[in-house]
Amino acid sequence: MKEVKEIIEQGGFVFVSHSGGKDSQAMYLLLKKIVPKKQLFVIHADLGQVEWSGVKEHIQATVDEEIQYAHAIYSDGSPKTLLNYVEKRGKWPSSAARFCTSDLKRGPINKVIRRIMNEYKCQVAINCMGIRAEESNSRSKMDVWGLNNRLSNTKRQVYNWFPIFDWTEKEVFSMISRHDQSPHWAYLQGMKRLSCCFCILADEKSLKLAGKLNPRLAKEYMDLEEKIAYDFKHNRSLKSILSES
Repeated sequence: MKEVKEIIEQGGFVFVSHSGGKDSQAMYLLLKKIVPKKQLFVIHADLGQVEWSGVKEHIQATVDEEIQYAHAIYSDGSPKTLLNYVEKRGKWPSSAARFCTSDLKRGPINKVIRRIMNEYKCQVAINCMGIRAEESNSRSKMDVWGLNNRLSNTKRQVYNWFPIFDWTEKEVFSMISRHDQSPHWAYLQGMKRLSCCFCILADEKSLKLAGKLNPRLAKEYMDLEEKIAYDFKHNRSLKSILSES
């Protein structure tokens, strides 16, 4: 892409939002070929107890850069986690209200990007995400390239870019394999996604598998579900999903 090449040649920074998932992993391997090391930054939104075990270690083992961690915090400085945030709001996120993404991922990541750009006096940057059109109908309609209005102002310009937007799942795994790497262990167990262990967007088969792989965390979710009297999915409790064979 012409715009990407020009920004990189001008010394602009390239930020990689890395979840530890297969798409992030493949995207990073693509970007490290075209972006000078001093301009490439890897950011991980640390989800704490609700993310899959070994995620941070997996990212560090598969990237060359030091990971920049993004943490969500309350105004008093205490950690904002998914479970305490859900308890405070009295409801779970949904496809229509994905406050888990906006408040626990995108917001903290944007804060890290601002800090780094200010620290290095960088005026132009690209914010890269491993979003693929194949994942869903709604994602297939997203713009591959565009100005990030939340991060851009009179002093800096930041663009969003989806480098592997047109890739298939097969191409993603192929990229990882060609670099003699393996995806996170949860994929090898049969998981389709790697975000929160129990994602509100996951299908019931994936939730059941996640429950078997993370029984203690599953209990915490179900206990909270009962406490706030609000189903994990619309008219469908996590407890009922996991109790089915």
